[in-house]
Amino acid sequence: MLGEERCAGCGAMILGAELGCQAVWDEISIMIYTHPAYAASHDLAFDAYCMQHPEKYGRSAKSYAAHLTRLCCGIEYQADPGVYAIIRQWLDGKVPLEKPALLRERGQLTVLEVYAASDAAEFRQRVQAWAENVWQAYHEQQALARQWIELASLLYGQNRVSSRRR
Repeated sequence: MLGEERCAGCGAMILGAELGCQAVWDEISIMIYTHPAYAASHDLAFDAYCMQHPEKYGRSAKSYAAHLTRLCCGIEYQADPGVYAIIRQWLDGKVPLEKPALLRERGQLTVLEVYAASDAAEFRQRVQAWAENVWQAYHEQQALARQWIELASLLYGQNRVSSRRR
C-alpha cells in the first residue's frame, strides 16, 4: 500500500511504521479489555508484541527478562498462572541481570496477522501462531529464559516447575 513503511521492531509494513504498529497494538488491547472472549490471549499477545519491540518494552534488563520469561511461560508452560506468579515474584525483588543483546530478526509474523482475525477463535489461533513464531526467533535466548524461570522457581516456587515443551 502506498505510504507504508517498515516497523523497525517487528518488520510489519504499515502506514506510520512504529507509530502505526503501536496504533494497531492499541486497538487490539482495547478489544482484549472490552471483549471477554479475547481476554485469555492477552498475556501471550502482549509478550509477543513486547519481544518484537524490545527497544520500547525491554529497555531495562528487568523488563526484557520479564517479557522473555513470560513468552517462554506462554509457549512452553501453557501459560501456567503459577509460573507467571513465580516470574513476577522473582522480578519484584532485586535481581542481578545482564540484558542480552537485541536480536535483529524477531519473527516473520507480526501484530498485523493477529489484527486480521475475524472472530475470537481465529484471534486465539493467530496469537498462538504469532507467539510461537516470535519464540522461535528467540532460539538463541531460549535457554537463558528457561534458566531464569528455573532460578525463579528455586527461589519462590512451592515445587520446581518443569517445562512442558513439545
